[in-house]
Amino acid sequence: MPAKLDKVVKPRWAAKVLGIDYADLPKLERPWTQRDVRSLRDSRPDWLTEARRRHATRVQQANESRAAELHAELARLGYDAPDLGTVDQAALYIDGALTHLTTVTRCSEDEADRAAWRRWPKSMAAEEDYADQDAW
Repeated sequence: MPAKLDKVVKPRWAAKVLGIDYADLPKLERPWTQRDVRSLRDSRPDWLTEARRRHATRVQQANESRAAELHAELARLGYDAPDLGTVDQAALYIDGALTHLTTVTRCSEDEADRAAWRRWPKSMAAEEDYADQDAW
C-alpha cells in the first residue's frame, strides 16, 4: 500500500497549497505528489518565496480593485452619505445600502461588509461596539 505522501495530486492543488499561481508551478516529468508539495514547503527555495510574493501582490491588487468597484457602485446607487459614526446610521442607512449592493452586484455579504467598513468605518465600528455591549 503506497504511503499517503505518495498520493498523486493535481498541479492546481499543489499550487494552491504552496500559495502560488498555477503558472509559477514547475513542470515535473511525472505527476505531482503530496511528498513533492511537502518537500517544497519545508525547503522553501528562493523561487518559491518569489512566487509567493508575486501571488500575494496579485491577490492584494485584485482585492483592492474589487473594493474600488464596490465603493463606486455604492456611490452610483446613491449611498454617498458622510460617515457620521453612529449606530443609527449603521442600522438604518448602511444595512439598506448593503442589501441593495448585494442585490445589484450579486457580491457576497462578506464583500459588501468590507465595502461598508471601507466607506463608513466609524459607523461600522459604532455598531460593532454596540453589539459587543449588548452581548454582555
